[in-house]
Amino acid sequence: MTTKETSPKPGSNPVTYLFRMLWRYSDGNRRNVVIYWCMFVAANTLDYLAIPFLMAMVMDKVAEGVTAATLSAIVILLILKPLAEIGFWAFHGPARVIERLNAFKAKANYRAHLLKGVMKFPMAWHTDRQSGDTIDRIEKGTQGLNNFAESSFEVISLTIRLIVSVCVLAYFSLVSAAIAAIMIAISTWITLRFDRVLIAQYKKLNHQENRISASVFDAISNITTVIILRVEKLIFEAIVRKICQPYSLFKKNAVINELKWFLINMVSTAMAVVILIIYIRQNVHSSEGVLVGNIYLLIRYVEQIGEVFYHFTRIYGDLVQYQSKVMNAEELAEQFKPGNLTNHKLPVNWQTIEVRDLSFSYHNETAEPHLSRIAFSLARGEHVAFVGESGSGKTTLLKIMRGLYQPLELRLTVDGKRLSDGFDGICRDITLVPQNPELFTTTILENITLGADYDPAKVRQYTDMACITDVIDKLPRAFESSVNEKGVNLSGGQQQRLALARGLLACEGKSIVLLDEPTSSVDPANEIRIHQNIFKAFKDKAIISSVHRLYLLPLFDRIVMLKEGKILATGTLEHLLAICPEFKELWEQCSEQDNSTN
Repeated sequence: MTTKETSPKPGSNPVTYLFRMLWRYSDGNRRNVVIYWCMFVAANTLDYLAIPFLMAMVMDKVAEGVTAATLSAIVILLILKPLAEIGFWAFHGPARVIERLNAFKAKANYRAHLLKGVMKFPMAWHTDRQSGDTIDRIEKGTQGLNNFAESSFEVISLTIRLIVSVCVLAYFSLVSAAIAAIMIAISTWITLRFDRVLIAQYKKLNHQENRISASVFDAISNITTVIILRVEKLIFEAIVRKICQPYSLFKKNAVINELKWFLINMVSTAMAVVILIIYIRQNVHSSEGVLVGNIYLLIRYVEQIGEVFYHFTRIYGDLVQYQSKVMNAEELAEQFKPGNLTNHKLPVNWQTIEVRDLSFSYHNETAEPHLSRIAFSLARGEHVAFVGESGSGKTTLLKIMRGLYQPLELRLTVDGKRLSDGFDGICRDITLVPQNPELFTTTILENITLGADYDPAKVRQYTDMACITDVIDKLPRAFESSVNEKGVNLSGGQQQRLALARGLLACEGKSIVLLDEPTSSVDPANEIRIHQNIFKAFKDKAIISSVHRLYLLPLFDRIVMLKEGKILATGTLEHLLAICPEFKELWEQCSEQDNSTN
């Protein structure tokens, strides 16, 4: 799907808005869209024009008197009716199949568009928003587009019925057609006026539904904390209050909607009565008189106009809701930035990255910076350790390098060439393996691969690196075991190693690997072995690791010491022990702790 196309304006009429959105996300299948639209036009023209006229002709023949001469004509006309029905289904049936297949593709395209855009948002965006709200917007938006895409034939059918009915009325009486046109205009005005109010209410109701979904998502996703703290009743009551909060607005919306239906029905009834009276008065003294077939057609098409508006009012109400759901999701899409998931990479043969004048604050530009004037270099294949006390800025610096946060200032060069986009310009070549082992409620294998297809040998390569293969093989169903099934009881360190295997697999094809203490819960022997495995397998990758246990430092080429958001010193282990008293003190403290533990 092309990204240059713009979304319809939010204030657009629901019908045109949804047709344009359908057209936009049917990219690659638009030829079929045109085909099934044309087939629907043909099917409905045949159904609402040919079949009623056939029945009217039968009635006229019967009114003339059934004789041997007219019987054959009546039989032929009656035989033509099922043939016309077959003709209708010859167009309508295949068109419905094509329409539903396209609806599936349009929904998939739209969901992929929203998901891709949300996944490109920086971490700060996600931090400021509830995941439940975002999920609800995406799901309701895609479902709204899908519902319209599967039922667009109804709009086409009603449009053809209206056009055919007005044309038939004009054939019998221009005055009747004029009256119908006036009534149509009045009904349209009533619908638009009421729906202007209803759309605003639907928007508010959707936003409240988003907040309810966010609260439910938070409660369920943090159910362990809720149960441990014994706050189930408090959380439940708070959610119930939010669920009931939209009731007054919903009640008002329901009353307004029913009033709209009542007025539309009265207008269509008045139109039918007036048109029939006018036609009968015009033809009662004519030479032909009032023909039964003509009365049938007139009643049929006058009622059809009423039915069109009755059904269109119902459908239009659905369309308004579909539009409001899509517009609710489009509030996310309006924030998307151009780009894709494969650009922003380092040059193939890059050698050195220089970071200069990096400053960052979690608050604003005038607040005290959390990182100040950070400067360091990173060479291809180099292994660098970030050390420092908690709160020194190690994790924050790694997240900035990954592009999760935007620095206040930064001068970044690759092989002497400055990158104006900073770390965003190379973010697709950097992977950050976090400390917290977030596991999904699925199999061990899918926790590692995230559902992607990998060769089993490739998966084992990375579980071996993370020293978790032996643990997995002992599980009831090995890699196919679910993380929450009976018999699968992973310790904190084992969970962390499992998450590390996933992170290392994600590092394949990346040039820079950032490790944010991903082995903090692992025992020392396995922790050393894991780092040795990583450095051996990732010889050509630049690796920066936030290190808490200093016995790992001999494995690194260079060490960067941070304190209170600033770089205190940098160099090899021996160099820092010689020139940096703060580092030497930290080293001695950790050595004493290790000795006391042993």
